[in-house]
Amino acid sequence: MIRRFLGRRRYMREHRWTHAHLSEYLDGQLGPDQRERVEAHVGICPHCSRVLATLRRMLEGLHMLGAQPQTGVANGVIERLRDED
Repeated sequence: MIRRFLGRRRYMREHRWTHAHLSEYLDGQLGPDQRERVEAHVGICPHCSRVLATLRRMLEGLHMLGAQPQTGVANGVIERLRDED
């Protein structure tokens, strides 16, 4: 009973720590030991795994926005008018 309680406390401590450091993990700002700590927890925690996957998709989407050429409203209207001819 005590082992289970202590195991649960340790799991929750790792859960909170990992959740607080996922962004730093993705940014490559953690040292090797801390990266391993995140990866070990994400490997057993479905919640943290989903959060990490969501953060990765969000970052990929943001990078895609920056890769697309930016056109002004006027340029977009002019392009559409030209396409109609």
